[in-house]
Amino acid sequence: MNTLLTILLITHIATGFTALLVGLIPMFATKGSQLHNRAGLVFVYCMIAVTLTALLLCVLQPFKMMRLFLTGIAVFSFYLSMTGWRATKQKNGQVAAFDHWLTYITLAVSAGMIGFGVYLLVLNGPVFLPIVFTFFGFLTLRFAVEDYRKQRRPAQKMHRRVAPWYFQHFTRMGGAYIASFTAALVTNIGRVLPDDAPDWVGTVAWIAPSILGGLIIGRTVRYYLTKFKLTR
Repeated sequence: MNTLLTILLITHIATGFTALLVGLIPMFATKGSQLHNRAGLVFVYCMIAVTLTALLLCVLQPFKMMRLFLTGIAVFSFYLSMTGWRATKQKNGQVAAFDHWLTYITLAVSAGMIGFGVYLLVLNGPVFLPIVFTFFGFLTLRFAVEDYRKQRRPAQKMHRRVAPWYFQHFTRMGGAYIASFTAALVTNIGRVLPDDAPDWVGTVAWIAPSILGGLIIGRTVRYYLTKFKLTR
């Protein structure tokens, strides 16, 4: 068992680190280029491996609140990266059966995350990690419900140069990267900070990536809306 846990942990760390490095390439490479597409696909594959190993580690190890939280982030990142990648396959407005099942499963998983998070809150009181775990459950549910409703609506008319799938692609992939970066940061920041570091430094590590990343994604959305004279 210890050998299996070690292999899973090494795989989890290696694929997570690779995702953070490779995930930068599509942000700066020419959009639609071979480099952009291949690096993005490697990022998605890495996120699949990160999520699977996180789930196995959470199940096989004794219960750890931090491990549970990281698993919640992994599930959230996985769904964002998968739906961001699948958006590029939906340029004609058609949604495959895989996309429907991905949404259905994520709806069930997010409901389970919320239920277990609330259970932990009732059991332990308003502890930080159960609160954050429940929050990510609601966040995952929010995106899954959005996709469920979108899949039941007729396909939107596409703009001749920029279609709805384009915005979903880079906002979801960007969100997956932010969540993954946050998980890596809060896991490792304690190893580099001095013992007498103020508590607010750790709080900043939780919040700053989402704020900065969200601002960058929002600015990118506004840029393309303005460039192509679109409204959302």
